[in-house]
Amino acid sequence: MKNILDDKTIQYRLKYVLQIEDKDRTIAQAARDAGVAWRTMKRWHTNFRKEGVKGLLNKSRGRSQPVDEEVKRKVIEYKISKRSRSGRKIRDLLKKNDGVIIDRQTVWRILKDAGENKRVKKNVKVYHDFEREHPNSLWQTGFMDAIVIEGVGLVYLILYLDDHSRHIIDGRFEKDRTVYRALSLLWNCVEKDGLPLQIYCDQGKQFKSHLGKGFTHFENVCNRLGIEPIFASRGYPEGKGKIERIFGFIQDDFLPEYHFSDLNDLNCKFQDWVKWYNEEHEHSSLGGNHPDSRYTGFIPRKIEGDLFEIFSKHFERKVRKNATISFKGDIYPVDPRYIKDKVEVKSFGHEVRIYAQSLLLGKYDSRIDYHEKMLRRVYTRVVKQDGIVKFRNVRYPIGEQFKGQKVEIVVIRDQLRAFLSSNRLLIFKLGESDAVVVKIDSTF
Repeated sequence: MKNILDDKTIQYRLKYVLQIEDKDRTIAQAARDAGVAWRTMKRWHTNFRKEGVKGLLNKSRGRSQPVDEEVKRKVIEYKISKRSRSGRKIRDLLKKNDGVIIDRQTVWRILKDAGENKRVKKNVKVYHDFEREHPNSLWQTGFMDAIVIEGVGLVYLILYLDDHSRHIIDGRFEKDRTVYRALSLLWNCVEKDGLPLQIYCDQGKQFKSHLGKGFTHFENVCNRLGIEPIFASRGYPEGKGKIERIFGFIQDDFLPEYHFSDLNDLNCKFQDWVKWYNEEHEHSSLGGNHPDSRYTGFIPRKIEGDLFEIFSKHFERKVRKNATISFKGDIYPVDPRYIKDKVEVKSFGHEVRIYAQSLLLGKYDSRIDYHEKMLRRVYTRVVKQDGIVKFRNVRYPIGEQFKGQKVEIVVIRDQLRAFLSSNRLLIFKLGESDAVVVKIDSTF
């Protein structure tokens, strides 16, 4: 039985609906990207919420009404007299000139039955392929449109491709398409294969700001690396032909051949496929040779300087009276000698570094709550013969069965807890008088 997710129409609609569900895009933004009206995208989203994936199926419109032969003749005449006319234009002309009201889809059906449904464009623009003369002269990059993969969910592919050889420098599937994903992969690429002279990308917000050139983190990193970013012209998809073709090839050759358990499994198998593509794929544009046959004979430009310094974003903060700074909603401790001074904060991904006049004061992980750690104090005590622990002039009855054992008393704000150092699982919450067994838990 065919899976509903195998339907191309369902896949196309689902990726935009899921972006709206994840609040990654508004209905208006998704409608613009999908090339449909706002009300259409709203209907998809509403049907998905009511019926799930089945709600994205096309609804039966019932049997069409017969159309008068005279109306059919006029529809075909309007088309033949000017072949560039669309179904919508012919519908409007019928209403205006002949007083006939029919649906645009009916016009299209009449033209299709008569074999006249093809549009002829007035001007045909001739495009010429371009190719750099040597490897690492130009890399192309971009995010593939979101796709839904069974076992993984909604993912995006970020890729760097050498223009001369079609060698895939590196690529990775991600759950989002932030600038950090593009830069994190670029870090891996330049470490492995050196620096390109230029990088060609689209005008997505990860790469270029609507304010113009030079405003994005991506552009700043490229400038520090000595790479010139080049942006594709709007309305000129042919300029990204090479990377768009490789995206299509990945969807045709790689994704249908495997089953994936999670994102890590997807990326592991993709790396194996990239190795095959670079070393064995008979590329038609390369005369049947594999990409690595042309990704040779050059001396890569080496990176100079600290990569974290190059890829990180730089900020300035003032040290507060309690010897801390606030950065992106988190608290970080700073040497008290710098109270009231300004320090420089550099961050990339989860790593945060704090500097004072180029002197590194500390490295931090943004996933750790340093404020909580600063409020935590640990003390060690020995359970006396009568099963009592004395702490801050208060006697806590722990139990005679634990006499002679060491316990750790952890103070978190105003709460006291005693933990047995012998890794026993009994957890005590110490009140103002008696110790009370709260629960048995191995997480403490």
